[in-house]
Amino acid sequence: MQSLAKKWGGHLAALLLFTVVTIAYFSPSVLDGKVIHQGDMLKFSGMSEELNKHAAEAKDGNIIAWTGSMFSGMPSYNIAVKGTAPEYLFYLEKAIKSVDFNGASMVLTGLICFYILMCVMGIPLWLAIAGAIAFAFASYNLIIIEAGHITKAYVIAYMPLTIAGMLLLFRSKFLWGAVLFTLGVALSVLNGHLQITYYLALLCLFIYIGFAWDQIRQKAMVPLVKISGVMLVCVILAVLPNLGNLYANWEMSKTSMRGPTELTQATTGSAAKVSDGLDKEYAFAWSYGKGELLTLLVPNAYGGASGGTLDNNSNLYKELRSKGAQLGNDVQSYTYWGDKIFTSGPVYFGAIVCFLFVLGLFVVPGKLKWWMLGGSVFLTLLALGKNFDGFNDFMFHNLPMYNKFRTVEMALVIPGLVFPLIAFWGLKEILSGKVDVNLLKRGTLTALGLTGGICLILWLMPSLFLDFRSPMDTQYQMPDWYYNALLMDRKSLAQADALRSLIFILLGVSLLFWYFKAKNKEKTAVYVGVGIAILMLADLWSVDKRYLNGDDFVREQPAETYKATVADKEILKDTDPSFRVLNLNNPFQETTTSFYHKSIGGYHAAKLRRYQELIDHRLTGEIQSIMKTFQQAKTADDVIKGLMVCPTLNMLNMRYIIYNPEQAPIRNPFAYGNAWFAQKVEMVDNADAEMAAMNQFNPLMVAVVDKRFAADLEGFTPQPDSTATIALTDYKPNVVTYQSNTKTEQLAIFSEIYYQPGWKAFVDGKETPHFRADWTLRALRVPAGEHQIVFRFEPDNYIMATQIASVSSLLILLLLAGAIAWSVWNTLKKDKELQK
Repeated sequence: MQSLAKKWGGHLAALLLFTVVTIAYFSPSVLDGKVIHQGDMLKFSGMSEELNKHAAEAKDGNIIAWTGSMFSGMPSYNIAVKGTAPEYLFYLEKAIKSVDFNGASMVLTGLICFYILMCVMGIPLWLAIAGAIAFAFASYNLIIIEAGHITKAYVIAYMPLTIAGMLLLFRSKFLWGAVLFTLGVALSVLNGHLQITYYLALLCLFIYIGFAWDQIRQKAMVPLVKISGVMLVCVILAVLPNLGNLYANWEMSKTSMRGPTELTQATTGSAAKVSDGLDKEYAFAWSYGKGELLTLLVPNAYGGASGGTLDNNSNLYKELRSKGAQLGNDVQSYTYWGDKIFTSGPVYFGAIVCFLFVLGLFVVPGKLKWWMLGGSVFLTLLALGKNFDGFNDFMFHNLPMYNKFRTVEMALVIPGLVFPLIAFWGLKEILSGKVDVNLLKRGTLTALGLTGGICLILWLMPSLFLDFRSPMDTQYQMPDWYYNALLMDRKSLAQADALRSLIFILLGVSLLFWYFKAKNKEKTAVYVGVGIAILMLADLWSVDKRYLNGDDFVREQPAETYKATVADKEILKDTDPSFRVLNLNNPFQETTTSFYHKSIGGYHAAKLRRYQELIDHRLTGEIQSIMKTFQQAKTADDVIKGLMVCPTLNMLNMRYIIYNPEQAPIRNPFAYGNAWFAQKVEMVDNADAEMAAMNQFNPLMVAVVDKRFAADLEGFTPQPDSTATIALTDYKPNVVTYQSNTKTEQLAIFSEIYYQPGWKAFVDGKETPHFRADWTLRALRVPAGEHQIVFRFEPDNYIMATQIASVSSLLILLLLAGAIAWSVWNTLKKDKELQK
């Protein structure tokens, strides 16, 4: 028992320290009940409100996986799903996530997971603590928390578990190697940011190839096969609890913007190679600049965040004051000068981490470090995106699944894992006295010359590398006096941080020099570990506070920020069960409308491909036409008349237009309603012809149908019936009910988004085939007479996948409990044997 207590005492102390440090950073939320003002979480509140309102209806196998509140309707797999089978792995995370789900818990998770990796690598206590701080407090992790990228932050935090499991398996430590590797992969996929998981898989592939190559050279084929087999079983076990997630993402990869387009160059007008995933320009929009890689070492090398703050000693502040401007203690301006449209802040690993990383490449034994470096370099090249276009164009079109992801700069999370890993691996080797003195001197001088040298040059001669001008500057139309002052301030920001990084590097070198000269090296090694941990925290904490600080915490919960406007209140008086609203204020970048209404627009990175193409080829033009009408109209009647020539918006049942939130909305008398009967069918050959027909047809009269659905119309002849009626009688996100009454068989067009697999149509309780019409709507042959028509969203494959996932997650928890019980029993058994 004493052995067990001694073994775990240090770990518990580390956990306590991590908790205290994390709570100290996030004290406004953990201790004062505030929340971080996170842009993406605000948008999430808007897009998920309809699902929350109907959550109580999700029971007894009745799942809700569709929302009508955005883009006229879309699957909610990547937003929220209500009523699925329980996922037991969530209970494993509950204790940590309950601390502060949207803030502190993500950093605490990263601290714990990287600490576990350090312990697996045999890193001493204080070095393991310092390494965990270096990983978890790297600037990117705090910046994405401020932005509200919650799933991304958790998946990054879990990355070290997977690597820890791999390293144990490579040493044939099968029990805990399998446990950690399985948990790492399972929790990564569970938290739902597959792009980060994909990047981690690429790194793991590099590491595995390095290990396998070494085993093959040593002719150790039996251990290699055994370890590979265990890893394969672990991956399968990790995937099973996530089948629902993975199935949904696989399905959406075909139907969302991440899937291929059916349109050809004849319609798109683009000569670029067609991707079977995202549009390349869209995917590479946020690419890290080659020169911007300096920020890994010097955070303000490129000016920090867009809209950065300059204090009252800055050149720009003084110039503005001299011009008579009334200012406070600081001024905001265009401090960032990189190639991106905007940025929330730089990727900064820490000056000492960069120095120790280079040193680690010299002193870490074995070749595995080179494979880790290779993976890190490969992912860095991917992060450059359009700024390394030849390489990345090839990868975009040939690397499996790579074109399903956007914002490629986030691939830098992998170097963000590898740098501290090798840095503290190397430091462990140094402080254990295993490194040859000459090798240590050569490595130290090289690392200092490279990292310290760059900092010294940026401090003394910044213009030697950088010119501080951005391609974006011209659009700001700054007067010369303003621009010249700003350029000087950008230069000063880089110089100040270069000096700052240089000082931290020199302090780190001083600690190593102290150890090198010390007589009692074992005791000094502990002091060095403590000193490195303190320096690491001081360095990263102060940079992080530039981007996530007390000003970012507010009392108001995300959902409470949505206040019904005059327009909203007026629309909410309409008691019809379903109609849509167009907000003219940036309609495809907001979810405010979705919080209260069913919106034509919305905000989501994985909207349906066909709806995006409807936006590109039809909706944008009609919206611009409406805005032009508003500008030219002299009377309200002029505005109303302009709505007559918006057939696409009218077929989407756009009943209201919000042009000024604090004024009453415009009611559209030309909206076609929830359903109608088409008088004619126009069969077309392909997507290009379908979109072309959309440009010149009347949806109330003609249904445009792709010939692939010809069988659904076999034997049908349209027969006009002036007395025929069809009306929506009840709306829920996953169940929509209509009542029809006709004298003859009719073709009904429903102002609802067609999506398969998932939606099923029932006429008087009998399942009936339906098909797509008018590019993205649903069509159904309605028999003569009076009938009830019900559409239900019942994605059978997804439901089955979530049920398998539920059982599998319970199995993994049982295996984990068994591993812990066996380990405790084995330790107690050894204690008893020693006592004898």
